[in-house]
Order: sequence, then C-alpha cells, then structure tokens
Amino acid sequence: MHAHIKQRIEATINNIAALPTIPEVASKVLNMVNDPEVSFKAVGEEISKDQAMTTNILKLCNSAYFSKGKEITSIDRAIVTLGIKEVTNIVMVVATKPVLDKFVIGYDLAKGELWKQGLLVGIVSKCLAMNIKRKDIADTVFTGGIIHNVGKTILAIYVQNTFKDILKEVTTNNRTFNEAERLIMGYSHQEISAKILEKWNFPEVLRAIVTYYSDPENAPEKYRMEVSLVHIANVLSLMAGIGVGADGLYHQISDKALETVGISNEELEAVFNRIPEMIKQVREIA
Repeated sequence: MHAHIKQRIEATINNIAALPTIPEVASKVLNMVNDPEVSFKAVGEEISKDQAMTTNILKLCNSAYFSKGKEITSIDRAIVTLGIKEVTNIVMVVATKPVLDKFVIGYDLAKGELWKQGLLVGIVSKCLAMNIKRKDIADTVFTGGIIHNVGKTILAIYVQNTFKDILKEVTTNNRTFNEAERLIMGYSHQEISAKILEKWNFPEVLRAIVTYYSDPENAPEKYRMEVSLVHIANVLSLMAGIGVGADGLYHQISDKALETVGISNEELEAVFNRIPEMIKQVREIA
C-alpha cells in the first residue's frame, strides 16, 4: 500500500469542503419525494427557490427524452405533466452534471465520458427495472446509475500515480479493480462515492448503490435489487463500449445479480440490443 497516498486521500475526504458539492435543492427534493405525504406544491416551491436550477430543469423538461409533447413553462406544470418522480429525475440530472462532466485522467476518461456513461447506466437501469415490473424503484436506480462512479472524480489523480500497481494486482492476483484500488491506495472509488453521498445527505439506498454496484452480492439484502440493477446496467454499458476507461475491461456481470433480478439471457440480450437507441437518448440529455 502507498501509505502517503492513503493519507492524502484521507485528508481530502475528511475535509468536507474539498468534496464535490451540488445545489442544496437537489438533496432536499430527493428526500421530500420519499415522503408519501409530500405535496406537489411543496416540491415545486422548493425547486423554484433556485432560479438557475429552474431554468435548466425547464429546458430539460422540454427535451426530446423527457417531453410528452406539451410545452412546459413552469415547475408546477412540469410536475403535473411529467409527474413528481420524473421531475425529480430531471433535478438530479441538472444537479450532478457539473460534478461528473469533466476529465477523469487517472481512469483514462476524456471530458464528458464519465457523465455520459452515468446517464446511460441510469437509463439502462430504469429500463431493466421496468422490464421486471419494478416501476417502484425505476427512478431510484436511474439516479443511482447516474452517480454510481462519482468517487472517481476524487480518486482520479491518485489512480494516475498508482495505476501500474493497481493493474498488477488485477492481472496477477485476479482481484477486481476496486479491490486493487483499496489494497494499493487504502480506498476504492466506491468508498469515496459513499462519502460524497453522505455529504450530499442522499438516501441510504443510493449510498448502497454506489458502495456495492461492482460487488452486488455484498449489498445489504434490502437494497440488493437496486444495487443489482445498476450493476448489470453498468456492465452492459461497458460491453457496449461506453465509459471504457482504465478499469473498463475488469468488470463482468455477477451471477448473483442476475439471480436477484431474475432476468433471462434472452431478456438481457434484448436490453443490450436497445443500447444504441439509449445512447441517442443520452445525447438528447447530455
């Protein structure tokens, strides 16, 4: 282990101000919509407090991916037309783009690749959830898919300095990439993702997704379905060549995740064949 790198990473994650930030309205709305008693009006008022967010949200509401063919000119109209969960999805897209739409050098990802891969994983995750008739968690895994790799934005520079050692662990000792990250640097990007979501005050289910998406068999039982859906979506996106950075070749679909989701090979292939169409949807959003 590179002790000095571990110490530098610890200094970063212990300094709350050094971690990425998102508009406060995003975490507020995300937690509000989990309350079955929340009113549409209250959510609309919360979003409207942030004028810059509101402008970008309305722009996305009228995009090809989210629009239902009716022009939307206010947040209240957006909630009525698209539904509160879809508007929450849009809030998350707008809030997380500045954090994820950047160069991630250590993982060999050009500007925008981490962001686009997150969007694709979100869309594929939601598609998988709908296919198995789990509409109740479709929006959760959409958000989880978008942010599943957020920790890479912090670890990138350290991975750049230790990549040869990490890769040696992967290839010589048959470890997963995130296991090798932890062994060499003291932390994996998944652990850093969880720290970031803790700062953002995101719900526990989303923290579970970012923490366990590459090893879903270790996820808490109550969130294993959500974690497994994002896991499968992530590997499918990498198989399609989207977001294949330094660690992209070291992921494979977990049999346990397939068992948890209960999806057949034929259904999986059908979703994979739809990815070119979903990539077009990513371009409409990004």
